[in-house]
Amino acid sequence: MRILFADDGVPYDGRTPAEAPLGGGERAVAGLARALAMRGHVVTVATAIMDPVRVDGVAWVPLPMDEHERSLPDDTDVLVAVRRPSLLSSLPVRAGRRVLWVLGQPASLVRPVVRARLSASRPDIVYLSNSQRAAGPSSGGQVAHVLAPGAAWPFLNSEPAAPADPPVAVTAAHPLHGDLDWLLDRWEHGIAPAVPNARLHLYSALLSAGLAGEPVPEPLTPLVARVRTLAEKGVEVREPQPEAALADAWRTARVYLHPGQSWDHACWPLIDAQAVGLPAVARPLGGAPERIANGDSGMLVPDDDAFVNVTVQILTDDGLHKGMADEARGPTRLRAWEDVAEDLETHWFSFSR
Repeated sequence: MRILFADDGVPYDGRTPAEAPLGGGERAVAGLARALAMRGHVVTVATAIMDPVRVDGVAWVPLPMDEHERSLPDDTDVLVAVRRPSLLSSLPVRAGRRVLWVLGQPASLVRPVVRARLSASRPDIVYLSNSQRAAGPSSGGQVAHVLAPGAAWPFLNSEPAAPADPPVAVTAAHPLHGDLDWLLDRWEHGIAPAVPNARLHLYSALLSAGLAGEPVPEPLTPLVARVRTLAEKGVEVREPQPEAALADAWRTARVYLHPGQSWDHACWPLIDAQAVGLPAVARPLGGAPERIANGDSGMLVPDDDAFVNVTVQILTDDGLHKGMADEARGPTRLRAWEDVAEDLETHWFSFSR
């Protein structure tokens, strides 16, 4: 079957996840496209790249800027618009079936102009989690599916390793979303006093830039100053990494801390952390309850004190950490993009090769 993904966001192709840090949504497109190609489908991905390239059986092509550019195939069996409903009708492609893959907040789908566009193109709508589907609009005649994401192979294939000493907690909470300040409060006043030798590694390009003296958004300035002062309490800022390097760093950590947001329905770092065998402590917000086996591979905590207490336990209790790490990597929980591709074939889209 001929499948075309279209994403008008940042430029990337199938090589990017191995070469540079990349957002979870973009890595999802690369992962699913590769998995579908491995299963015998003819897969094309159009993004904001300049030159075409072929990677792992997938044709990566420039997204056309006007109707005269001919980088796309004339016909495709399935057109998958990534994030933006406008891509369902703006591309010069004849498609047998149209799909909107909702990778972000679904609130924009309720806008009248978007509802009209969906009504005209009548795509299947694919969500990342049940929480995202519940936050979206009523179907309006469109078929809606929930397709649980997979994890990239560098995380799934990472060999278990002994936790670092002193113990390390990691997070990729975004510094502009507000929840990182909340996490730093818990660390400074609760976790660090209980485990003085523990380290908290914050993966953030913005914070790294700010600490290096580079310009950052004005609202971030106080947080940069705060992180600098918290170095004495074990807080360290790390640059985001390509998939393999990040998996290698996280496999020796002790716990992933996910403060979360109600609108974060994907929880991309939580997926990677669990795949590498990293127990998680999370607030039950957004899609987090669908990413953790609560009480087994991590803990969903009801309040601030519980967040602190459970984190301290995992940082200090070897048996608790090992049990949760083993559960996170248990065969019933591991889900690769190849599993996602198989789900698409057998359950929803009835793809035929």
